Amino acid sequence: MKHILLVLALSMVLLPLAAEEWITIYNDDLSLVRSRFELDLQAGRQEYNFDDITSRIEPASVIVTGGGIRVAEQNYEFDLAGKHQIMMKYLDREVNVVTKDQSKLSGTLKFFDGGSIGIIENGTGKLLVIADGETQWIQLAELPANFYTKPTLHWSLIAPKKAKYPVQMTYLSGGFSWDVTYNTVWDEKTLLLNSWVTINNRSGRAFNDVNLKLIAGDVNKVYDSYSKSGMGYDRMSAGMAMEEAAPSFEEKVFHDFHMYTLDQKVSFANNQTKQLELYPPQNVSARSEYEYQVYSSAVKSMIKFKNTAENGAGKPMPKGTIKVYKQDTDGNLEFIGEDRINHTSKNEEVAINTGNAFDLVASTRVKEQKQISNRITERLIQVTLKNNSATKKSINVTHQLSTSTSITASDLKYTKDNNDKLTFATEVAPDKELIFTFRERSEY
Repeated sequence: MKHILLVLALSMVLLPLAAEEWITIYNDDLSLVRSRFELDLQAGRQEYNFDDITSRIEPASVIVTGGGIRVAEQNYEFDLAGKHQIMMKYLDREVNVVTKDQSKLSGTLKFFDGGSIGIIENGTGKLLVIADGETQWIQLAELPANFYTKPTLHWSLIAPKKAKYPVQMTYLSGGFSWDVTYNTVWDEKTLLLNSWVTINNRSGRAFNDVNLKLIAGDVNKVYDSYSKSGMGYDRMSAGMAMEEAAPSFEEKVFHDFHMYTLDQKVSFANNQTKQLELYPPQNVSARSEYEYQVYSSAVKSMIKFKNTAENGAGKPMPKGTIKVYKQDTDGNLEFIGEDRINHTSKNEEVAINTGNAFDLVASTRVKEQKQISNRITERLIQVTLKNNSATKKSINVTHQLSTSTSITASDLKYTKDNNDKLTFATEVAPDKELIFTFRERSEY
């Protein structure tokens, strides 16, 4: 058990205190839980078990403040009561065993390995080894005193007098996660964008009427090499709870991240997945593009927009999945693809890859290669584009230069960005083929 550093505040005024909780959920399986409650204590030193915590708590992160009380010691107890744990604590103590054939045996427990038990029988002194599968029940005198049915913080407290003391506890925990799903409808010019926050509670504890904050950004966290939290947990699937009237989030900059604060309290059952609306629906001006990366095997169908207020967006977009739907001639929406975006601040471009264009075919080959010298090599690269559709298509062909390469000649004009990525803007007529080449030089 670890003894944890606890911060004590002696200046808090002793007032009646309503229990209240706050949860701040970060990305990557991290949350901050803050609880405010009262402890009814006697004068002097006493023991107190607090079990209203998550099973993914990081014990070393616990901070407790109390109105004049002292926390002399804290132990985190996670040796929960179970058959194996109880039997191991009962070694060298007397037990009674009834087998499936109703034989009754009494003696001193000497071992328990999960498959069988061994007892020294009273009266005979013989060692009896009984298969666990043949055991109907085992009678023990009592549950050992140092067992807990829930993860528990065991405190040794010192109170100056008998009273109710206001306490605030803060700790980090795993088990909570959040992600954003952007559901969009595309009409070739505009994306109708709805954003939903999906929150998963796998913390091992339910929370009722809590104040909720979300932090978007990558917070640096040091993890043990064997586990993020010091113990494993079960990633069970769960049903999805939809809020009919979604509360709204207030967004603001917080340190180097973005914080989203829910305007009303919310509840989470353990192993529950809940969805809340992040932003009201937005009509975002966007454009359709086709993109072929040299040497790749397909032409990507892209939807792009700049995250600006002028385009109908302009709000920080936490990382998540963008799903795209399109209305068919029968009036029904059909799913046409999805992509995942990273945290995207305002004024940055959002690019959505909805899939590979069926009627657009592209290929790349090195048509010629020359060794100019021991340090210089040149390649003539040929790109072939085919448009098997009934309409003209604009395709951006991209090629990434390395630090040692440059272009010495090209059939088509191109642009180069700050990361040395080339873009050849092409147009291919219906049922036509376009072939162009460029020469790349490598110097070592």
